[in-house]
Amino acid sequence: MKIALIVGSTGLVGSELLKLLVENTEYDKIHVLVRRQIQFESPKIIAHIINFDELDNFEPGTSIDHIFCTLGTTIKKAGTKENFRKVDYGYILTLGKMAKEWRTKKFLIVSSLGANAKSAIFYNRVKGEIENALMELQLAHLFIFRPSLLMGNRLEHRGGEKTAIAIYKIINPLFFGKLKKYKGIQAQQVARAMMEMALINNTPQKIFESDEIQDM
Repeated sequence: MKIALIVGSTGLVGSELLKLLVENTEYDKIHVLVRRQIQFESPKIIAHIINFDELDNFEPGTSIDHIFCTLGTTIKKAGTKENFRKVDYGYILTLGKMAKEWRTKKFLIVSSLGANAKSAIFYNRVKGEIENALMELQLAHLFIFRPSLLMGNRLEHRGGEKTAIAIYKIINPLFFGKLKKYKGIQAQQVARAMMEMALINNTPQKIFESDEIQDM
């Protein structure tokens, strides 16, 4: 029986992942780090309400087999580039260092299509920088998932994203062959791929592009 930790369990992918882990008999307990109480209840779930600025003070009180990081924000929601970087780089790097200290077997993270530390686009550059920083930690097993536009019902309002999703629903059939990785992908599909790779894949480090996730 495995024990998991999810950071970002109220987001689009994280909420789907939480449901899947609760349903999966291989997971005994699922710890979630949240800012406020979650609505999803299960005997398997242990919720920890924390201040993420003090993330490095958190102790799970048990060994953690798999850490799933689906944490992420937008520059609009964060307010500034500095605040965005604090979440999408700072918090995640702290979590990676904790995984190293705890000797967690597998660390799985949702990044983004186009992540590149040398990108001229700030969002993609930060995503690439945190990928590199995590790889440098030499975790036991690190799996990075780079989905395209995430499809699904998000609890928080993101007007621009809703517009993009509406457009993608029309043009999605046009993305095939070499363009397949740009096709919009269901959040549940990403969550399921993360869970399956945590359970069966023992590669030290692996990056999964969006088209690979779709093919799982």
